[in-house]
Amino acid sequence: MQMIAMLRIPVIALVLGSLAMSGTHAAEPEPIQISSANLKGGLVKKDIAQIQLHTKYWVAELAAAKTAGGVYRAREGILADYGKYATSLRYQVEFARSAAAVITRAMGKLTANDPLVPVKEINCAIVISKMPQLTAVTAIDAMVGSTNPGVRFLAWKGYEGIRKQVIRKGGKVSNTLFATLTKHAATEPSPLVAMVIIDVLHIKKSDLTAKPFTKAFDRSFNTLVGMLKTCCDRLADGDAAWARPCIAAIPVLLDAAEFYKPDNKKSTLIIQQLVNIAQAAAKAFAATDGTGNGAFHCAPLLLKVEPAIGSLTKDSGREIRNPLLDRKMSPKEKSSAVRRGVLEWIARLDELGIKKPVFTPIKPPAPTTQPAAKTSV
Repeated sequence: MQMIAMLRIPVIALVLGSLAMSGTHAAEPEPIQISSANLKGGLVKKDIAQIQLHTKYWVAELAAAKTAGGVYRAREGILADYGKYATSLRYQVEFARSAAAVITRAMGKLTANDPLVPVKEINCAIVISKMPQLTAVTAIDAMVGSTNPGVRFLAWKGYEGIRKQVIRKGGKVSNTLFATLTKHAATEPSPLVAMVIIDVLHIKKSDLTAKPFTKAFDRSFNTLVGMLKTCCDRLADGDAAWARPCIAAIPVLLDAAEFYKPDNKKSTLIIQQLVNIAQAAAKAFAATDGTGNGAFHCAPLLLKVEPAIGSLTKDSGREIRNPLLDRKMSPKEKSSAVRRGVLEWIARLDELGIKKPVFTPIKPPAPTTQPAAKTSV
């Protein structure tokens, strides 16, 4: 829950379990009862009707709740019903299908004058993120476009949970995932949410024994490259929090280098991404003279990205690492030395086709009634 707290979700959503429950609610339906034969052999209409009755009841309770305690009660109720027959995939697939449909409709009807809307949205997203079934895709796909960063964070966590199922399934459901990634990845405004998206994009070596994953690799990699452009632009603009998704991208890029070997064009493109990250981090580090938030976020990134570049170029240079770890240098001296170090790397890699990164300045947000904070969430 720490990540959600960092996304500026109201504290009330994080301590629901400790709040008193008040208000009235409709009578709870009789417990779901499904025979073991049906759980194994296939659900019948009566079984599906029970599931639908319970999902509609709990979501209606959540949507109508007047207190945070009421929201919590409804969330735990629907999750308890989902887990009732945890060994039956048929049951959980059908339950997720029903819950996704009901939750998607309910979230579209929440009214802006309800002060609990952020809490209700977050708890709907928590429910869906805990149902890793393909049948929940419709709700997940709707949630990744939410204006609430906590909802987007949980929705992408939901996608992360079913990513392997989606890629194995292929066809329409896989196309939907990559269309959603293409639409949202490069424009995600929260670095913490961006980290989860990068996790979704990470097709690991262990996955590549299956053909669907090798087919999906290009789409994942191309989406990552587009996303990193935005990450580096924001980081170079001085928003040091964007060092986090850049750190998350390094192992993804190294796995990509292994996958594409010996493709020289792809190798150059991957090294360029790492150099872009290094240059953006050096700029953000220097923007604070090597102190404060810039140092806290960017120093770890710089220490990770240099050996990554070195491993792909067979170059053991330490032009970045040495000044960062030099205790005799002042923070300002370190920041200047690190920028020089990145430029030395770029000059040395010129023969590989590596170019000096060019970043696009981030346009300031439209004026609001309150001053905007620089640090992203």
